[in-house]
Amino acid sequence: MRDTSVPGLEIGTRRGFTVLRLPAQVSWQNYAGIREGVCRALAPAARTAGTGRRRAGVVVDFGESVLLDASGLVLLARTETRAQLLGCPLRAVVPAVDGPVRRALRLTGLDRIVPVYPDVAAATAAPPPDGSPAAVDTAHVLDAIRAMHPGDGDLPPAPAPASELTITTTGAGDGDHTVVHLSGVLDQITVRRLGAALTTLVEGDLRHLMVRMHDRLGLRCDPLPVLLGIRWRVAAEGGCLSLPALPARLREIIDREGLGSAFTACRGGTALA
Repeated sequence: MRDTSVPGLEIGTRRGFTVLRLPAQVSWQNYAGIREGVCRALAPAARTAGTGRRRAGVVVDFGESVLLDASGLVLLARTETRAQLLGCPLRAVVPAVDGPVRRALRLTGLDRIVPVYPDVAAATAAPPPDGSPAAVDTAHVLDAIRAMHPGDGDLPPAPAPASELTITTTGAGDGDHTVVHLSGVLDQITVRRLGAALTTLVEGDLRHLMVRMHDRLGLRCDPLPVLLGIRWRVAAEGGCLSLPALPARLREIIDREGLGSAFTACRGGTALA
């Protein structure tokens, strides 16, 4: 069916897959509406998570779309992060093997993390991969997209090198959860430090984490790719990553993306309170 909120966006089903056919032109002007369509496509996977039922997945069909800026690439990279969290297989369709879209996927590395097919029939007929999917960090892909589109005003600007982030940890008092306190500035440089710090905690057998952001934390980037990646790792081992205090801007993003339930603490912990 056609999505009337975004001209040219069509959402349908085939062989159990939800198929999103993108508009003829993809840009930051229609990015928000397309992203909402993607979230609606991923929502059934979120609702069936933990039930044991097989989910076919989501197919993003670029068709004959023209990417006017970096938005289409960013959309696919961030959709992969969310699909990975939900355990929902994501596939892309790009008919023109030698066209600009396929070339952009190859140069940014997106074709190595999202399987690409020549048409919807092939994408929905291919069998699922064996075993559990490995966690994928799309940070390097976003960096490659930024390098490909250095003049794109909608991409986050290069951060100032003087940014600082203070990371401290305390026990939550329940014997299970570890609270990670953040203060200072969270930007494209310091968010990598956050990812490294959380990874160190997880590798040290801490599986129940609560990331608490100081109310004056400077938020200059989208930390969701890092937080979702860590949350995927701990959840795979029965743990959790919750966000007990959020800046208003990040809370708005999480609510808009429908990810509130993803950052819920277990065993009586507090999530978005």
